[in-house]
Amino acid sequence: MHSLDPLTPAEIRLASSLIKKANPDNTVHFKNIDLIEPPKKSLRKYLVAERNGSVPLPALPRHASALYYHRGTPNLFVATVDLDASRVAKIKKLESRYYGQADMDEVVEVRDACLRHPKVIDRIKSYGLPDNMTVVCDTWPYGRDSDQLNRRIAQCYLYAKDRSHPGYNSYDNPLPFSPVIDYLTKELIDIIELPLESDHSTTPEVKHIPHVNKEWHHDLNSLPKRADLKPLTVHQPLGASFTVDEHLVQWQKWRFRVGFNWREGMVIHDVTYDGRELFHRLSLSEMFVPYGDPRTPYSRKSVFDVGDIGAGVAANNLALGCDCLGLIKYFSFTLSDSNGNPVPKPNAICMHEIDDGIGWKHTDGATKEVSIVRSRVLVLQTIITVGNYEYIFKWHFDQAAGLHYIIQATGILSTVPIAPGVKVPWGTNVNHGVMAPYHQHVFSLRIDPTLDGDKNSLIEEDSVAMPFDDENPCGVGYITKTNVVSTSGTSQAVNNRVHKIVNPSVINRISGKPVAYAIHSPQKQMLLAHPDSWHGKRAKFALHPYWVTAYRDGELYAAGDYTYQSLPDDVAMEDDTVNKGDVATWAKRGDKVDNEDIVLWHSVSLTHNPRPEDYPVMPCETMMVSLKPSGFFEQNPALDVPQSTQRMNKSVLFEEAPASGSKSGACCGSSKL
Repeated sequence: MHSLDPLTPAEIRLASSLIKKANPDNTVHFKNIDLIEPPKKSLRKYLVAERNGSVPLPALPRHASALYYHRGTPNLFVATVDLDASRVAKIKKLESRYYGQADMDEVVEVRDACLRHPKVIDRIKSYGLPDNMTVVCDTWPYGRDSDQLNRRIAQCYLYAKDRSHPGYNSYDNPLPFSPVIDYLTKELIDIIELPLESDHSTTPEVKHIPHVNKEWHHDLNSLPKRADLKPLTVHQPLGASFTVDEHLVQWQKWRFRVGFNWREGMVIHDVTYDGRELFHRLSLSEMFVPYGDPRTPYSRKSVFDVGDIGAGVAANNLALGCDCLGLIKYFSFTLSDSNGNPVPKPNAICMHEIDDGIGWKHTDGATKEVSIVRSRVLVLQTIITVGNYEYIFKWHFDQAAGLHYIIQATGILSTVPIAPGVKVPWGTNVNHGVMAPYHQHVFSLRIDPTLDGDKNSLIEEDSVAMPFDDENPCGVGYITKTNVVSTSGTSQAVNNRVHKIVNPSVINRISGKPVAYAIHSPQKQMLLAHPDSWHGKRAKFALHPYWVTAYRDGELYAAGDYTYQSLPDDVAMEDDTVNKGDVATWAKRGDKVDNEDIVLWHSVSLTHNPRPEDYPVMPCETMMVSLKPSGFFEQNPALDVPQSTQRMNKSVLFEEAPASGSKSGACCGSSKL
């Protein structure tokens, strides 16, 4: 088994069994069981030996971590299990300020407890819903409004839907009150009346006002379906151009490993192009969704979708022909439930090739000679559902050695009730009595580079106009100025700045500059909540677009290891089991990051001020971060992509459809080839 292979069902059972035996006097409630990746220094030696074909490979032990409660208590533990030796190596009880993430088993328990509570039942009855409607419960992290909260609780937002079809849009009927439930005891702590006006006031005992629902489900949508959309199929008659060996993928000079875990979901390891090292590890480190409604309890409304829930836990079973088109390779994985049993995650990642338009083209103006190639892209995709939202995460590998991380947001807006005729400046009314608050989605992409080796740097490159002088008499010149980020900290996206990862020790023979990959990412609005707000203190990664830190094992998550109702760690501290702190505290160490083993954390934000067109289901909103060679090669790395030909592409003239296609097999734009 490879050292980076995700845990198998047998390994999960073994870890679970050993943890239970180590806790004979308590019932164990598992939050997660996950692979501990080997220390980077030893793992790098293993990966280099593997790529070089060395046999045997260096021995690296398999370890798993387990986060668990003693059921019925607030006592939270983290354990390390030596899977090779079948023993528990370490157990540590965590400080009471740390909480485990919400797992689906206890979420169901909290929802049931909420809807069964007599006071909640009475309040629902007093609201006056018609008999055909039932109430559903969305559990949200309670968030923070002080440092005094010392128990793990859920904010329950209630919605009503027609019981006759499971696809009815419950978000079109938000109820004007919100129960608060204790995760441990399942007791009802409070029923909060929600504000319905443009101020903080509430109106108890408001009654249900019927309106015409807006539905997203095809069975319930009354609009006539478009009848003029004809099939568009993807056909690869000779099969795929990629090869797969378990989790190892090779395609068009690319070589990498596909990983997966409960928290980050899809992880890409050991990325090389044409035998040259590029990235040790690429992952979605964190994702924060804060809402901009200043009224209580919405001022607390926020979620760390990666840390509080888990991108792997929320991953969809991707459907052939719907989520993924063409010739598809699926990757399936195994996670764990609260009892420590294996839970399959089938088809959590799909991989396929797509045509991506023109790769490059030129026509000689004098001779009219043409060369053209089409761009083929390898896509790895995962989709997660987190409550009302769906997120589509894709890695695109292109033939010119570029990697592109694509984020798409879709799904349904999280709605709140609003009184008739009221409008607020922090949200958009999307139906009668239904408001969608402004909010942000801030993603942290963790980039662990190994450009031609372990020692890399981050540089800021600004394009700067030259002054009118003897060197620039016409006033048209401009130059680039670069700044090397020498100590750990932040970097800003200003003046169309380009950030580059460079290896100062490897010089490009043609440019005379260090080999580099540039980060192409449109400037985005960072966290709008005040830095001193609880949102700002708990999600400091969202305050800046770029952070750079010196690599340390275990520092994987931009908002820290434990995000549920988290309190900020102002000082980064370590012991042999727990890494305290977040990317901001790690950056404050002031470590040397010039020509060192570094990690880059890139924050990407979608500031979402909803439109009526985003409802009742949102068209995909797309963002992209590109990692592209910038002086890493001596020429266009896609020069060896074959010339496009009609013989291979088999395009068909519109006038000849549905005939089989043109008889011409010449290269596109050339009569000689």
